[in-house]
Amino acid sequence: MFFIVSCKTTRKTTTPVVEQQPPKVAVKPVYKIQQPDYNWFSSRMDATVINTATNKEMVKLAVFMVNRKDSILYVNASKMGIELARIVLTPDSIKFINHLNSTYYIGNYTAVYQLLRISLTFDMLQSLLLNRDFTDFENDFNVYKQNENTLLIDTNRKQNHSRLSINQSILLNENDRIIKNHIIHTYTSDTLTANYSDFFNVTTLYRTPKIIDINLQRQKMRLILSFKDPKINVPGPTYFKIPSKYTFILQK
Repeated sequence: MFFIVSCKTTRKTTTPVVEQQPPKVAVKPVYKIQQPDYNWFSSRMDATVINTATNKEMVKLAVFMVNRKDSILYVNASKMGIELARIVLTPDSIKFINHLNSTYYIGNYTAVYQLLRISLTFDMLQSLLLNRDFTDFENDFNVYKQNENTLLIDTNRKQNHSRLSINQSILLNENDRIIKNHIIHTYTSDTLTANYSDFFNVTTLYRTPKIIDINLQRQKMRLILSFKDPKINVPGPTYFKIPSKYTFILQK
């Protein structure tokens, strides 16, 4: 809303006084992005990792993911029916087993940065995988229409109760679902872009993308996830047990 202030002064002459308007400023309304409504989400998927510098496939894995909303994220990765790794994430911890070299890790989210070279919280990871907006950041975007789509931009979006801030642009389709999420970390310039496509209905009330295409610019890495037979509100396994002969990985 704009407030127009004008001042008129009475003069003896008959010359009309022109009303002066203050310059317009950008309006940042709170914009409601479609957020998936669920308690549990699980799906099998194909995961392909590509080196963007050479455009060559690095690895292709079968992945099974379970998410209990805002609580736990469970992922196991296998190849030719043999489990290679398992990871369980909670809002404040990470547990990881690597069956290839018989090692494990239990600790905080420093491991995410060491692995991906970009700082991501549990909420950010969950949101990127579930086609959601980040829930613990300010919701104060500049809004632009692009034909049927809507572009939301905040060049300094701050995380609540934290010093973390990002330069973020979100592209929504005509149903206000995220089809592109572009993130640049303010302090490190690390850049992540997630594209979502081939939306379909899992239930009459739950719609999800079939393909998530994530690009990590500095890491020269692209991760393509293709979902198969996702299920909503069906509790899934989150089992995690460390074999006694496995060795703990120390953070560097």
